[in-house]
Amino acid sequence: MCGRYKRRSDKQRIAETFAVATGLDETFFDPGDDFSPQSMQPVVYLNQNGERQIEMMRWAFKLPDRPRPLFNARSEGIEHAKFWKDAFLKGRCIVPADAIYEWQEVEKGKKKPKYEFVIPGQEPFGMAAVWKLWKNPKTELWERTFAVLTGEPNELMAPIHDRMTTFLEPRDYTEYLAPTERPPLHLLRILPSDKMRATLVGETSITNQQVSLFDSQ
Repeated sequence: MCGRYKRRSDKQRIAETFAVATGLDETFFDPGDDFSPQSMQPVVYLNQNGERQIEMMRWAFKLPDRPRPLFNARSEGIEHAKFWKDAFLKGRCIVPADAIYEWQEVEKGKKKPKYEFVIPGQEPFGMAAVWKLWKNPKTELWERTFAVLTGEPNELMAPIHDRMTTFLEPRDYTEYLAPTERPPLHLLRILPSDKMRATLVGETSITNQQVSLFDSQ
């Protein structure tokens, strides 16, 4: 899964890495070491003019029949998933990041080891994602909201977590964003372990049982 990530690259570096053509002057964000779901984050997508645009979007969807926000979408079968298939066909996007965090499962009551995963030589890298329009019940405004795709873990991730962020190869950014009649499932590959590096960064507790901005009042 992807429940926390780091982005240290500034706007200019992200614009160069992802060949962003528009939205730079209107988009403001700061680097950070631990972004969590429900926050506003910069996302790269293809606008109606066919240009790569960067825009702030909210990370997570809230559905009426689910108690927690959805911030990940499974890559497997996404082309058939009732909620996700249209977004994967028409709303593919890329989320810039410099590292992701995962917590290893341990016995109940013990703190979970926290690991940082990076892709050496790719700072920032691109996480495959999808976006949809969603009406925020608190503001009554429509927002662009995104979820990060996940898949089976590689050998490096498997001892830590049973799901892994779906990373895109830089050569695949153009094809992933381009409009197509058939969804580009072949781009949702498992990144080989030898392209990643994991570092133990501490033992902490992680929870999504936080006060949700999606909760209606």
